[in-house]
Amino acid sequence: MSEIARSAPATRREILAVAALTLLPLLPFLNAAVSFDGPVFIAVARQIVEAPLDPFGFEMLWDSTSLEVAKFNRNPPLLSYYLAAWMTLFGEREFLLHLALLPFPLMSSLAFFGIVRRLTDARVAPVALLVASPAFLVLSTTFLLDVPVLTAGLVAIYALLRGREPGGEAWWVVSGLAAGAAGLLKYVGFSTLPLVAAGVMLLYRRRALPGLIICGLPVALFSAWGAFTAHVYGEVHFFGATDVVADKSFASGHFLNKLLSTPIYYGAGLLFPVLFWARAFRPKGSGTELAVVGVLIGAAAVGWVLPDGQPPRRIPLEADESLIAALGFAGAFALWCAVLDPRRALASAEDRFLALWLAGLFVFSAFLNWHVNAADALLAAPPVLIMAFRHPGLRLSQRAAWLTVAAMLPFSLLLASADVQQSNHYRAAARGIAQEIGDRAGARWFVGHWGLQHYLEREGFEPVKPPMYGKLELHPGDWVVSARNVSQLDVYSTMNPYTIRSVWTWKLESWLPLRATNGDAGAGFYSHHSGYTPFGFSSAPVEVVTLGRITAARR
Repeated sequence: MSEIARSAPATRREILAVAALTLLPLLPFLNAAVSFDGPVFIAVARQIVEAPLDPFGFEMLWDSTSLEVAKFNRNPPLLSYYLAAWMTLFGEREFLLHLALLPFPLMSSLAFFGIVRRLTDARVAPVALLVASPAFLVLSTTFLLDVPVLTAGLVAIYALLRGREPGGEAWWVVSGLAAGAAGLLKYVGFSTLPLVAAGVMLLYRRRALPGLIICGLPVALFSAWGAFTAHVYGEVHFFGATDVVADKSFASGHFLNKLLSTPIYYGAGLLFPVLFWARAFRPKGSGTELAVVGVLIGAAAVGWVLPDGQPPRRIPLEADESLIAALGFAGAFALWCAVLDPRRALASAEDRFLALWLAGLFVFSAFLNWHVNAADALLAAPPVLIMAFRHPGLRLSQRAAWLTVAAMLPFSLLLASADVQQSNHYRAAARGIAQEIGDRAGARWFVGHWGLQHYLEREGFEPVKPPMYGKLELHPGDWVVSARNVSQLDVYSTMNPYTIRSVWTWKLESWLPLRATNGDAGAGFYSHHSGYTPFGFSSAPVEVVTLGRITAARR
């Protein structure tokens, strides 16, 4: 394997290929609706426009934790600061906001390309496998933090490697700033600091000055942010995130389910581990034993653990989810075990660094994060791809790699289409409901979350709050909107006293029997709480949004 400093220069053709592979699949989704946690980050951006030094200084109903944004939103505001500047110049149209986020997937792929060509001789193929994966493509169509934090982490590692090259001292500053940005984009990005610290020790032979700069800058940035939040909000904001870990990660019945869901999501959310796994069954294929063990353990997990795990799912585990889960588990198990084989993982300083990168992310997903989702798989994809392509016994041939990309990319596009269909339905339903009501009398309420909440609030609707936030009285003639798949808060006791007549139902049927987040399909792309796997197959309606009107209040 070539040393880092011997990496061949990138050609213009390779750079253009990486850019095209990254950006062209995203162009059809530029007008996708705001969804999932995106409304929070946009609301924080609006607050920053009004009060730049008080990003969390407002209230918003989002979950049962608190109405105070500083308490329920355990994410730092760096992306919202970026969006605030963009919104000040260009406004809030979805198309323009998506344009603002396009640089992140592009920078991710280019930074990863720079890392790949310094640590392998494979060049574009691993990058293509990353950007064609469902996790990368779907998350790149959203307003979530996962692709930006991936970008900052990859830039930090790329700069770390550039800093080893002759005359690369300026890259130490870039690495430190990028590591700091990763943590201020999303708190999981704090993990970039120990990773670059390990990189300094392993790759720089413990030289003091680069370590001081690369590690000192993020420490200074995190300390400044902690001191600022303690002064403004009375607590260090990132310490509050530990409550979620302590309360949910090790809850009874939840931990084992989450532990076994981690490889399922790694395999199914990326897809290429499943194709690596299948390759072991070719004539003269290697790794057949690991492949068989992986599928046996996966089948056992599917049969005995997932159906009884916490939290409970809406539907029983069915055959298609069982197959996806077993293959996802088998693919991740076999590939991860192969790349972490001590004969490979300890072969050189670079291999040890990559092994720490991958192992650290698995520990986060399995033990520290309160749920498993496709974003966990995305963060783990770069090190495992590099490790697989570093070793002749594991790497795919150029032909096999591009055939794998050709198989993955259409599926990823279909999954992104299914996800965007659901998000767009909430936007269209909110507008249709407002037109249906027109100027008729009656207060307007909704029970829902995510994109539905975002768009109904635009139309003047207010959320039905759970009892913990005070008593709420509704009256005959009031309008109430609800949806099947986004009713997160428990408002049963608030709504139970009222009789509601259904006025209008907007059901979204789809020709595509693929779902990303749907309890009826066992699909939980954004959280294993919503389903058994990151996607599912179903012909049931994508979503049903209902408009009702209160006719009486029962006493």
